[in-house]
Amino acid sequence: MSGESDEEYLFVVDYKSDAERKRVEYLFENADGEIESLEGLSRIAHDVDHEAIYEQLVSKVPDEQVTAYRLEPVDIAAEPERVTVEQTIDAAPETVETFVEYMLSKKKAVLQSSARNVYEVYTKKGRAEISYELDGDGGGTVARIRIDGYPPAPSFLAEFFETELTDYAESQL
Repeated sequence: MSGESDEEYLFVVDYKSDAERKRVEYLFENADGEIESLEGLSRIAHDVDHEAIYEQLVSKVPDEQVTAYRLEPVDIAAEPERVTVEQTIDAAPETVETFVEYMLSKKKAVLQSSARNVYEVYTKKGRAEISYELDGDGGGTVARIRIDGYPPAPSFLAEFFETELTDYAESQL
């Protein structure tokens, strides 16, 4: 898929909010190569007589204004990654949880599932899901933060959490 200039690709991106739409538009606007927006009407037709529809379309508008493409799925291997940050902190689990919640708020994390303790975060490096667990033992609390997403977001967020947790752990000594 890299650099073949005679091929065209149609990307269809569903979005749930204006913020998601803006993020996707930004990516398209800053991509290498030529990416153009569709003007007019575009439809994906399944199980139709495409030649008959084409003939009907060119009977209504000039044929240079009608383009038809045969679409086939493109197998693109984008692998998500999981990064885990772990830190032992000399503090009670309730105190560490307050700090973890504070860190998540700094990244504007949105709770997706309270039952599974999953948060969603959008950064300039991409989107990721974050969950955490705290294990209290006699000598402190082990904080484990799991970050799932597509690169580079998980590594970017892991650096942030690692720095914050390390500084916090040192402040509790």
